[in-house]
Amino acid sequence: MKCILKYVMLVIGITGITFISCKKDQQQQASSYMGYDYFPNNKGHYVIYQCDSIVADPLSNHTPPFDTFKYQIKEVIDSIFPNNQGQPTQRIVRYKRTNDSTPWTSIFISEKVWTGNLLSNNAQRQEDNCRYIKLVFPMTLNETWNGNAMNTLGTWNYEYTTLNTPATINGTAFDSTLTVLQLNNPTLQGNQFYEEQYATGVGLVFKEVIDWSTNYLSLTAPPPRDSATSGTILYTETYLSSGSQ
Repeated sequence: MKCILKYVMLVIGITGITFISCKKDQQQQASSYMGYDYFPNNKGHYVIYQCDSIVADPLSNHTPPFDTFKYQIKEVIDSIFPNNQGQPTQRIVRYKRTNDSTPWTSIFISEKVWTGNLLSNNAQRQEDNCRYIKLVFPMTLNETWNGNAMNTLGTWNYEYTTLNTPATINGTAFDSTLTVLQLNNPTLQGNQFYEEQYATGVGLVFKEVIDWSTNYLSLTAPPPRDSATSGTILYTETYLSSGSQ
């Protein structure tokens, strides 16, 4: 009887240790999620965006004096090459067109070339000769970092405000998305708000920029939008489609 009891206790002990070990492994896997799949790194990957822009123009005939623009942008990872530090670097070609029925080369600026780097601890993009740290790894909710650490634009404390959450962008459902709040700076003479949203396997799926100022001193922050005299009233990039070519 004592032998049977010892055997039962041994089985229970081994089972408990196995359960604790498995639970620890699961916790470690959850806590060590890197999130590299939010920043696609494969040649031929592309995303098409609908871009809507409202800018302040003192010479505009509209009231308030704002001008609006609508167009599409296509980003393609054209190739991957080693940079001068030997790091794999994306050559990102950006095309522009007015709508679905016009060719991508129809606008006077037919394309731009940016670059991107997916590194072990962060993801970087060089846009118009300015390098930004877009994402950091591993990913943790509410984590902050200086997205401008590699440029001269001053400190912007980026923050993960959502992580691995489902979202629907322009009618397309994504299983896992994250949101990076890049800047939120309302003042008495303007407003600055920069935010980007990413989806696994796609990359950027939504971007919002507000960056305007007014000549009139307001008693509230930010002032009424219609008082803006310069800058970007609202700029958005919204996911339309993606794939590989």
